[in-house]
Amino acid sequence: MSKLDPHEVTRTLTIVLPESQWQALRHVEPDAIGWLQDRIRERLGSQAEPAPRFEPAARSRSSMTDSYFGGDEY
Repeated sequence: MSKLDPHEVTRTLTIVLPESQWQALRHVEPDAIGWLQDRIRERLGSQAEPAPRFEPAARSRSSMTDSYFGGDEY
């Protein structure tokens, strides 16, 4: 799924983690959201095209929101 189909229903997942666990996950997996998406696709056996991965260059843009959102760029 390289482009979102406007007719396809999508869902948003919320995972509640203490800040320490979120930081530990980000330490071992900088693209934690992409990693989770990959695990879901693997579990479902999906042949869908992976979503775009987090680009390290985008980190600089997140610095503006880090103080407002507590460092979460997702």
